[in-house]
Amino acid sequence: MQEANNGAQSGWAGTTAVVLARAVVPLWLATAAVLKLMDLSPTHLPAALIKWCGALGIDLMFMLRFSIASELIVAGVMILVPALARWIGIAVLTTFVPVLIGDLMLGASSCGCFGAVKVSPWTTLVMDVTFLIGLLILGRGEPRLALTTQLPTARVAITGIWCLLAVAVAFGVPAQTPPENGAPAEAGGHAGLSLPADGYYLPQYADWVGHAFHELEIASWIANLPENIGFGQYYVMFYRKDCEHCHELMALYFSESLPAPTVAVAVPEKNGFPTENLQPFACRECLLAELPSGIDWFLQTPVLVRLSDGVVECAAEVEASAPECLVW
Repeated sequence: MQEANNGAQSGWAGTTAVVLARAVVPLWLATAAVLKLMDLSPTHLPAALIKWCGALGIDLMFMLRFSIASELIVAGVMILVPALARWIGIAVLTTFVPVLIGDLMLGASSCGCFGAVKVSPWTTLVMDVTFLIGLLILGRGEPRLALTTQLPTARVAITGIWCLLAVAVAFGVPAQTPPENGAPAEAGGHAGLSLPADGYYLPQYADWVGHAFHELEIASWIANLPENIGFGQYYVMFYRKDCEHCHELMALYFSESLPAPTVAVAVPEKNGFPTENLQPFACRECLLAELPSGIDWFLQTPVLVRLSDGVVECAAEVEASAPECLVW
């Protein structure tokens, strides 16, 4: 009787492991890849990965397409090659865990794993860890997932074709072209400069320092940038209309008398400005300007820039309680 119970339990565990390795995890990965492919916005990359790519100068759109291709390839191999399914699943899920932990540490509201579909990093982390534990524990000794070097030639060929198709699709689907791309800028210091062709802008604040603000690319994209910004001390504050920290910064330091003339630049989402959860605009004396929609703006607002005679002295993403760059 004991042996029968152990056999039944072992059979259940083995079947669960096979379903995880050859169906659940591959579909989980393929769904994430397809949803990212439908949107093709690098804003849906994990926050930790965006910061890492920015520091190394890696193109975010390439990284997005590479991640889509990788997930499609992994999903196909896990389904088509049972001998590799468990170990590939373990390797991929193990890689995801530290990235999701990084997102949580950075306070990301969505992991970006499923494109425009917002999923909390906590939810994805719990799911990934659950799948990982299932593959590690339930798949031990399961003969249907055992490693072997003898693979059918036909299956190898099909797997190779799938991998090539995955790469072709991930890198071949065109990104949405910014509607203003190629059109002259309406305001700013560089009339005629087009918006980013790859559809996003990732600022490198350290590179701004020491340069005239009107010579920066981002200045050419700001509508209603004041002409007198090159004289004396000036602040440029990038904010989002639904950003609580931006409102807090304004309320604390810019709601009464300004430390210096200040232009508040509204940053939209790719599809336009938000209409919900709008925060009160506390800076009554600020000059108003805005960036155009149709672009993924990687500015983690609030961003404060201090100018002296038009030259950037300080530029940083700031905390409302102790804003860097602010001098009274």
